[in-house]
Amino acid sequence: MHRTLENVFYEIREPRLCWDDIGGLAGPKAKVEEMVCIPLMKEDVLRAMGVTFPAGVMLWGPLGLGITMLAEAAAREAGATFVYVSGQEMLGKLDRMEEAFAMAVREAPSVFFISDIDWLCPRAGASYEWGPGNLRGKPPTFADREFTGRFLALLDSLLGEPRVRLVGSCYRIDVVDQAAIKEKKRFNRKIFVPPPSVEDRREILAIYTRKLPLARGADLDAVAAKAEGCTGWDIENLCRKAAILAVKEGSGEVTLSHFLAAIGSISPWLTHDMVEGYHRIFREDCPHHYSF
Repeated sequence: MHRTLENVFYEIREPRLCWDDIGGLAGPKAKVEEMVCIPLMKEDVLRAMGVTFPAGVMLWGPLGLGITMLAEAAAREAGATFVYVSGQEMLGKLDRMEEAFAMAVREAPSVFFISDIDWLCPRAGASYEWGPGNLRGKPPTFADREFTGRFLALLDSLLGEPRVRLVGSCYRIDVVDQAAIKEKKRFNRKIFVPPPSVEDRREILAIYTRKLPLARGADLDAVAAKAEGCTGWDIENLCRKAAILAVKEGSGEVTLSHFLAAIGSISPWLTHDMVEGYHRIFREDCPHHYSF
């Protein structure tokens, strides 16, 4: 039996989510399946072919897009245990971090997902500014050198554990210490999870409106087009607000006007300079780290 630990630092569980629970992100889904699932499911076949696996895979992109969900869905696809570590909550808790690494090995085959690597391994002198005065997403605090050093050593300890697939996340790759992402035995592969396109937003809307009584004229394509800058978090909030507006009016259906009014009442997470910045960072990054 897998042991579930009820604390905020890390969690061990049977994965519940599948690919269909995640709206959009067709490219990242395919990459995660290739880099995380296949090495767990076809390890012997790949090794017989002389294929070397990624030591660790770093997923990076805007907050609120479902990156944690991608890791959990990969675990379910591969028939593995999902071990989730909250990087934010782990700061200053080396003993808990060491315990989580040990549990990932004990529960193998496992997908060992560590969020907020930019909190745990900050890059010295990095600029967090997207545009003049825009510091959205910058961590309020960081790990000290002792913690970062021990964390890197723990990453190295997983190199001989092929049944543990290491996956991390950060909100932008250029603010992470290169020691974590350039070493071949650490996060040596990357997957960019870009700001959602209009097609992605349409798929996310389809998920969050599954249970909503939509009026015939509630054109989700039009809503997706108007929801520029919205992440998954924003779209979930948008659907909730639209439903509340319908209830306030005494309507049994959610109409296009409810969605449009809801869009006007929320502040999308992504600004124009952030969207441009994410694509610029990706273009300027070393391309060979994005292939198996």
